[in-house]
Amino acid sequence: MSKSHRITFVTANLFNFIAPPDAFYDFENIYSQDQWQDKLAWTKSQIALLNPDIVGLQEVFSIEETKTFFNQIGYEYFATVDTPHVEGDYIYSRPVVAVASRFPIDHIEAVSFDRQSLQAFGDIQAPDFSRKPICAHVIHPIIGHIAIFVTHLKSQRPADSESTDETSRPIAHWLSTQQRGWEAAMLRDAMNKRYASKPMPMVLMGDMNQPITDTSVNSALVEKYRDDVSGLRLTDGWDLQIVPPLTSRPATHYHFAKGNVLDYILMSQEFDAHEDVSIAEVTDYQVLDQHLINPSFERDKNASDHAFVALTVEIKL
Repeated sequence: MSKSHRITFVTANLFNFIAPPDAFYDFENIYSQDQWQDKLAWTKSQIALLNPDIVGLQEVFSIEETKTFFNQIGYEYFATVDTPHVEGDYIYSRPVVAVASRFPIDHIEAVSFDRQSLQAFGDIQAPDFSRKPICAHVIHPIIGHIAIFVTHLKSQRPADSESTDETSRPIAHWLSTQQRGWEAAMLRDAMNKRYASKPMPMVLMGDMNQPITDTSVNSALVEKYRDDVSGLRLTDGWDLQIVPPLTSRPATHYHFAKGNVLDYILMSQEFDAHEDVSIAEVTDYQVLDQHLINPSFERDKNASDHAFVALTVEIKL
């Protein structure tokens, strides 16, 4: 199969991707020029190993530097819809998501939640996204338009409070979990409505900050609705492999010694080989986790704290 009939998608949490002299979260968190160049070199090496066509990025602080970097390594098209928050004195918080692509991008927008979806449920108020998801329409030379969504759901850190002395830890954790659940449901609702109004292949990439299971709050992303035969059906790309993997699923992030799958690539039914509307099938799935399970200080001292995840599809048209 020629390269033109393959597409490789990668989701990459770049981990505090900020060029000096700017700092992430605290004035002491400033990379030296050597550290920044080392971080760029490490990121370039990971991207080279995976050779993706489309990359969903998380934890971008320095937008112009990130755009320039990806352009230099072969990604002419770059999009983001938000800017990080500047605390002052070059201190940045609230990084953004972005898309880098070898294929043209002809439409970019921030994903928004249609609050009319709540009217049937009475007086319910939905929060804003903690980080704006992006939707970019990429033009592939064979498939045509593909809607690429990138997200970074709310972290598992407890919600902030105005008075740390009076904070209830159970409530702080629940508010954080509730925010992540809302974001997953709002994102899926927005994708459903977009698919209903303008059907096209869809791919959602991102750091979900929690494994997607039947009992997790972000399960709304992959929930199937039996009474909706023509609507969007999203499936975890790991489960779409036409050759079942022989090994257990690698973790993409470690908290101390505990590994979890936090980084996902979800795909619409057009990428499911068992669907009537299938136009492509998943032939490869890679998790670059060497820096997590067997790190080398010299090689990985400025690495991401997440694995980069790659998924390759072969087009059947």
